[in-house]
Amino acid sequence: NWGDKTLSASRGVSAYFCHNSYVAQVVDIVMQDDKPKIKKVWCAVDCGIVINPDAARNQIEGGIVDGIGHAMYSAITFEKGEPKENNFNQYQLIRHGQAPASIETFFVDNGISPTGLGEPSLPPISAALANALAKATGQRLYRQPFVDQQEILG
Repeated sequence: NWGDKTLSASRGVSAYFCHNSYVAQVVDIVMQDDKPKIKKVWCAVDCGIVINPDAARNQIEGGIVDGIGHAMYSAITFEKGEPKENNFNQYQLIRHGQAPASIETFFVDNGISPTGLGEPSLPPISAALANALAKATGQRLYRQPFVDQQEILG
């Protein structure tokens, strides 16, 4: 449904290469009470032969959720050279209700030797999310975590 004018979500896309693996992601968000709600993420991965599909899917989806958490909520600030957030009661990790409602992962079946899979899904979700937020708000966000930019996100 790419280009569907009736789509109620704002869509962002990104692509990334590392550890000899390619990852492309698409994210759909909706704004609820001026705050972004991530509805769905699609992720295509070209990492060679996938030996254990369930474990591979878990790695990809875990990287996506962790990447969303870092991009949206996780901030470390410093005062006089020391971190102000020095434990988890002060450092916000992503919560279950903030994770995407759905993630679909697709692996390219190319028959080449396996490449890296541990890290490649985390970095591109920030870009896809930033692109979706730009579409939803009309303003480009340049600093993470995005939630700190209240002037744009309400």
